[in-house]
Amino acid sequence: MKALSGYVEWFWLMAKNWKDVENRSWPLPIDMRGSLPIRIYLHASKKAAGKDECAFIIQQLTVEQQLEFHEADFESMRGCIIGEITITRLIRKHSENPPSQFSMGGIHSIADKEAELKELRREVPEYFSKWFFGEFGFVVQDGVLYDDPIPYKGQLGFFEPDIKQITHN
Repeated sequence: MKALSGYVEWFWLMAKNWKDVENRSWPLPIDMRGSLPIRIYLHASKKAAGKDECAFIIQQLTVEQQLEFHEADFESMRGCIIGEITITRLIRKHSENPPSQFSMGGIHSIADKEAELKELRREVPEYFSKWFFGEFGFVVQDGVLYDDPIPYKGQLGFFEPDIKQITHN
């Protein structure tokens, strides 16, 4: 199973099933698009989300969710696989503005990237959510937050963790 790294505050929300989309400046890799839905691990990076990001998060939550968010021990989750989610589809920003540069793995020329973008605009639906503000997004569901985060060094983009067995409660 692949993993994706990101700020623990955002990934915790997805594992709790409170956030329905993961924002990215790049689309889902081509080899994963044909495999949807796909289950992935959530890896919490060692860096914390910024104050502005946390303020935005708090504004989106109910009072009960805010209390739980403030009580979460994010520090103990940093640098760990904290749970898993299912990515169900790729979505795009609801505007006519073209996305900025992104890495698509395996596409090398500008012409290839432009052709891929044209195809994505035609095939990838627009999506509206209070959580969606990226150029691309991955709609997620079925989050599971592990009781015991698993220490693991993350990587950029999607990666295959070398974990023999992951168990969670």
